[in-house]
Amino acid sequence: MKIKLSNYQFFSVIFNFIIFSSILMAPALTVAGAKQDGWISMLLASIIGLLLMALYLFLFKKYNYPSLFELMDKAAGKWLGTIINLLIIFYAIHLAALVVRNLSNFMVVSVIPYSHPWNYQIMILVLVSYTAVLGVKKLFLVSELLFPLVIFFLLGSLLLVTEEFAFLELKPVFKTGFSPIIEGAYPTLGFPFIEVLLLSTFLQFLEKKDKAMMTFLSGIAVGGLILSVTVFFIIGDEGAYMVGRESFPTYSVLRDIDFIAIFERVEILMAIAWINGLFVKITACFLVVMIGLQHLAKSSNYYFFIIPVGILIWAMSNHLHKSIMDFNNFVNTSWTLYWLTLYSIIIIVFLIGFVRKKQINASL
Repeated sequence: MKIKLSNYQFFSVIFNFIIFSSILMAPALTVAGAKQDGWISMLLASIIGLLLMALYLFLFKKYNYPSLFELMDKAAGKWLGTIINLLIIFYAIHLAALVVRNLSNFMVVSVIPYSHPWNYQIMILVLVSYTAVLGVKKLFLVSELLFPLVIFFLLGSLLLVTEEFAFLELKPVFKTGFSPIIEGAYPTLGFPFIEVLLLSTFLQFLEKKDKAMMTFLSGIAVGGLILSVTVFFIIGDEGAYMVGRESFPTYSVLRDIDFIAIFERVEILMAIAWINGLFVKITACFLVVMIGLQHLAKSSNYYFFIIPVGILIWAMSNHLHKSIMDFNNFVNTSWTLYWLTLYSIIIIVFLIGFVRKKQINASL
């Protein structure tokens, strides 16, 4: 059956991908460099990420949004295209493993201390694998179904944060100049704004491709704006010093809120929305891997790859980083450059494809 995705479904997946991979950690990452100007850093990262993806999608549009993996073969040639496709698959596996580890870290540190991280890793990967068996369409349908509920939980949580908000914590603006703001924007540019290029794999299934670029960029813009507002309120509530000391400052702020006696654990609303978003992101990465392997194997389906890739992701999630501090350090120093490398390679391949096409047309 041919897969057809609506623009609304695609928007919901982009939004989940952008927001919930970083909303609990983004304040700490930006505040580490920019202090009370962390919200400006997040806004700057959003704008730069939007511009980078606008260029990426503009070039992709010239090919009429085919399969990303087929495009790499046509633009770069069979052998080089295969190498680049393997690189894209590796990046998707690596990202899925880090998000799985991020989920288990959060559950063990903030929600159910002293529990074993493998419990959450295996549960989420079983759910992701089952969704992959059902197919791409099912992920987008689930995202569409839960999107209004997720938005309600997210906005409700942010409204509650305003209770202790104080503008004093955000002053003085630009105290240390523009350099720390750039330093704060650097880690969040890669996490999550450049990562979202993986979702271009699903553009081939979009029903209204003429609106693909607008849908994609709208998801990034709205997600970036909400992340910036979140960082703004979290800094105004806790102060830059306290935010910088927390692993998951957004969750910590909500945990301290008592909204009348029957709503004392309002942070669970954010946790539910966050876990839903992580499920969408892990499954999207998993499906990118499946589509890529199916293309390389020239197979009619990807079912026999599901269990090996699930085991590989689980193993990587437990061996890539020793601790949350190690993970945060890697994201702060290397993650953006790491993803910019893949981004640059794909852009170069797009341009090579244009040159080859012109040469072929000239020789005819």
